[in-house]
Amino acid sequence: MSRTLGTIFTALASFSAGVAVGLLVAPQSGKDNRRWISEHSSEAKDWVEGKSHQILEQSEKKLGKIQHDLKDSIPDLYQATEELFFDDADMKDVS
Repeated sequence: MSRTLGTIFTALASFSAGVAVGLLVAPQSGKDNRRWISEHSSEAKDWVEGKSHQILEQSEKKLGKIQHDLKDSIPDLYQATEELFFDDADMKDVS
């Protein structure tokens, strides 16, 4: 999960850096740039929210599969030892 979050943060940082550089070298005026940012910021927000929701869903599915696989592969120790019986004579031989 931390790898996914790292990827998201890297993507957001790269996007932000690209926007900043684009605004610095843009031939448009500051007023035009601010208008463009306000028009497109909601689109970017929706895209980020959609991607994060999609990544979270995929992560939950993968974690669920891992949990299921682990439950199937690890034996239940209580059931495995349930039929074992030691009497006092057996316990004296151990020490």
